[in-house]
Amino acid sequence: MKNTIGLSLICIAFVLTSCKNEKTIDEELKEVAANMNKLTPQTLNDGVRLDSVSALPNKVFKYHYTLTDDVKESVTPEEIETFKSQAKEEAVRAVKTSADMEEFRNNDVTLHYSYSDKNGKPTADFTITPAEYKTK
Repeated sequence: MKNTIGLSLICIAFVLTSCKNEKTIDEELKEVAANMNKLTPQTLNDGVRLDSVSALPNKVFKYHYTLTDDVKESVTPEEIETFKSQAKEEAVRAVKTSADMEEFRNNDVTLHYSYSDKNGKPTADFTITPAEYKTK
């Protein structure tokens, strides 16, 4: 997960700071997604692969991951909830503290994380809103 966040932060910082002021945030996010997708899929630590990212309307940036070691049917709902809770906590911390995520914070971008199992079945997802990462 930490590698995912690092890769994301580098790409986001580069594109958002290099964009012209005339572009909307949604247009800039589409550029970020296109540039990041040139680097995907990327296998990360602990059985997670970043497959792609996408920019959605209304300042939403979505990460698409695969849990490469898991099959949804072999994981309990409690384990999924624990994973979601820990992953979200880590992601919120990264968004709050990373200088590379400053443009997201400044522009109130909503982040959505979607995880599928190794067979492509949706397994877990969560959203981080500006209200969540702007609280102390």
